[in-house]
Amino acid sequence: MKNRIILIVFFLVFSSCKQLDPDHDRSLSGSAKTAIPTISHVPTETPEPEPISVDSCGANPWDDQPDSEAIQQCIDRAKSGDTVLFTSGVNQPDYQGYLIDKTIYLVLNYAKDNLLFTATDPNDYPLLQATDDLKGYVVSLVARSRISNFGKVDNVTISNLQIDGNQQNRICKGQDDLLNGLDDNWGTWLWSECPEAGNGLCDPGTLNMCGASDLGDTQQNYKGNPDAWSTGLIVDNVYITNTECATALPLCGAASKIVDTTIETAGDKPLNPACESTDPDEPYPDWSDGITFEGPDNIITGNTIIDASDVGIVFFGGRNTIISNNKVIATEGNHGMFAAIAIHPWGWGDVSGLEITNNTVINEASTTCGGIHAGINIGTHMWDGSCVGSADLVSVGNPNHCSAEPDQPNGTLCNLGEPCQIWAYVAEGETLTLTDNYVEGAQINYLVEGLDLVGTLIDSGNVSVEPRYTDWVGDAGCDIGGMIDRWGIHDFVAHHPSLPGWTDKRVHCAW
Repeated sequence: MKNRIILIVFFLVFSSCKQLDPDHDRSLSGSAKTAIPTISHVPTETPEPEPISVDSCGANPWDDQPDSEAIQQCIDRAKSGDTVLFTSGVNQPDYQGYLIDKTIYLVLNYAKDNLLFTATDPNDYPLLQATDDLKGYVVSLVARSRISNFGKVDNVTISNLQIDGNQQNRICKGQDDLLNGLDDNWGTWLWSECPEAGNGLCDPGTLNMCGASDLGDTQQNYKGNPDAWSTGLIVDNVYITNTECATALPLCGAASKIVDTTIETAGDKPLNPACESTDPDEPYPDWSDGITFEGPDNIITGNTIIDASDVGIVFFGGRNTIISNNKVIATEGNHGMFAAIAIHPWGWGDVSGLEITNNTVINEASTTCGGIHAGINIGTHMWDGSCVGSADLVSVGNPNHCSAEPDQPNGTLCNLGEPCQIWAYVAEGETLTLTDNYVEGAQINYLVEGLDLVGTLIDSGNVSVEPRYTDWVGDAGCDIGGMIDRWGIHDFVAHHPSLPGWTDKRVHCAW
């Protein structure tokens, strides 16, 4: 972007030397000798690097010209430890924001760490606006095709920015119903990032913070193998709006945070063809999560998700993660989502130590053209029994087996690349904490299905208010393994395993 206020200052420190007359360095006749003067070297402190303004490279938030190339030029200039600034001014006359026509890569050519991307005024978020023809994400953490060691991309913070995905003018899938960049906004200007259609990191999302995570590490030992994991990734006080599809904000890595961030409008969800879409520029629903994340020791706290169309906050697995003090809302009208907060460990099956606390879920959407199906959902069995054709090595489940009533796997790992029925695993001596949450108006306010509970579930203080019908079409008759399920509305449902005080009912259809 472009910050005309602060320029880059290069400090060159020179040692000051006095040139001596060569005659002073020779012995003289007689007793007299000329002393060689002593040169004292005074150590100098290394100056702090000045922030780099994207405006200094030619970006301009006050005009109507694309800014991506200028922004990328300044970001590429940044070294580990630098700060990159974007000019605030959203509330000032003639401020257009930075127009992003090519995905901005925070780390493009070689691994860097300890970077900060932020605003000149933290109280006035600069705007990064996707143009109509932008392919892929507005901002991405790292160009994976160029950086083989991107596990060394650590401690990158993006804060106090507004990023708009331009949902009203971008298309997820065109008439061919494919994410291929032919008649839609899939892809990127960096061809090597998206050589084949369908890569999710090339979808027309908004802010992509996916670093490295080691899908071969069943122990999730990021401290023992730091080069295989990105750590210290932080999204703080960012406002993300109008995501076209896929996910507004994916985060991959360990020991990272998304805090105090708002995501408003991500995809659209008209399950019934008779219902009007909230983004009617193409014939297919454009699913999008609000936050999609994975890996151990991550913290998702204090965020607000409004009208995501797939899942508000979805977790793909990892140990010792905290999801707390978030608010997920489906507003009035044809809005809704399959779940507000979902623990779906398609990746790391071991979610021991997970804490889901003090979150608020409110559904105000239509009962026929929207609504939140499950408020807080733990386990993947809602998704057609959670049977996958090609599992990850770190997943937990029933290898080469799929049924409506599977045996509890007790921590059994799936076989890499083979079919498996996925579960969320809590190990012996470990806990999963579900406390002090508030859910109002989902069809099933709390749903546990597919929790491999060998350890302990701490369940207390969870409030359920007025569950109500939504457009959950699976409730009309869900058939899996020859068993037909119907469920209606409920406060607390648990199956696989059943839980004391919860309704025991199988719910194996997301649609």
